[in-house]
Amino acid sequence: MKLFRKPAALLGAALALCLLPACGPKTAPAQARTFLAQPQASSAPSAPGDSSSADPNRLSDEDAPPDREKEVLEQLETPPVSLSAGSGTAVSAPGVDSGAYTGPIQVKTVSAPGKNAYKKGGSVIDASNATNGYVMVRQSGTEKRLKAQVKKDGMTYNYDLNHDGNYEAFPLQMGDGSYTVRIMENVSGSSYRELFSASFPVKLSSSLAPFLYPNQYVNYTASSAAVKKSYDLCSGSKTDVDKLKAVYNFLIKNIKYDYGKAAAVKSGYLPNVDSILASKKGICFDYSALMAAMLRAQNVPTKLVVGSADAVAATHSWNEVYLQGKGWITIKIQNTSAGWKLMDATFGASNSTAKSYTAARVY
Repeated sequence: MKLFRKPAALLGAALALCLLPACGPKTAPAQARTFLAQPQASSAPSAPGDSSSADPNRLSDEDAPPDREKEVLEQLETPPVSLSAGSGTAVSAPGVDSGAYTGPIQVKTVSAPGKNAYKKGGSVIDASNATNGYVMVRQSGTEKRLKAQVKKDGMTYNYDLNHDGNYEAFPLQMGDGSYTVRIMENVSGSSYRELFSASFPVKLSSSLAPFLYPNQYVNYTASSAAVKKSYDLCSGSKTDVDKLKAVYNFLIKNIKYDYGKAAAVKSGYLPNVDSILASKKGICFDYSALMAAMLRAQNVPTKLVVGSADAVAATHSWNEVYLQGKGWITIKIQNTSAGWKLMDATFGASNSTAKSYTAARVY
């Protein structure tokens, strides 16, 4: 499933459906919500009444039919916590933005050199840079809806894939081991057929590698405005902690929660970090994508995490940041006199918090 491309909620234990306007309201008691504790395997049963549950190519456990999506979206009301703060104006927190950076900008970029590529017809799976934690996939010659599927040890990540023949980068975030990548073409409804697949071993250069490069969810280049802004913010930073504070404080002071977008977002949505920065507003997926892009550009390993938080009824998104010598710091940062607080930019913008988080997927 392309999380946040299919706005939906989990409709039963067997049907994993993520609701894009994350931070939505509770329409039922919080304890009634069900979320995945780990990436869902493609072998999970289909929705009740699905006659094709035995079809291994059917992705109905990942994709809700339009009527189901509409049913869930209609349940949305107002969030149970305020998300109104964050002025959305170009102001900076004291000591955060040290001015316009004019030096060189260098970021890790993705590429498909073809040194270890698997090809068939219009299908290409390029694993040349698997050691850096990503695979490049492209498909041409079809106008049908496509999926890229990344599998390892019974865990499966499904992504939408463009049919323009352009490469897209997908993370290899499940550690070392044997991966299988499949290119799937839609047949009808939620049923897909395999166009091509390739299996290959992965030995990561570092467990941090997948969280230092761009990918389909955290998409940027050296010329991105978001990257330039990160250099502006961090030009005076001496440590990764300084960088983290600078980026986080900028986001919560300047990005406003976009209720209109949350209500209207459609299937197929992916955050554009430069557009978010320019408009100074977004939903939780936007906050976490922009924060990940800006910190990765500063060579600070950052995860975009999708899961659940007790303060919201919908699927939520936040970040985890790795600080050298301190390990992964899960949604925490020391940025106020009160000490450590939750590092969730969506709630940070409104001075709100959630007490507990459950991660389902990382990107």
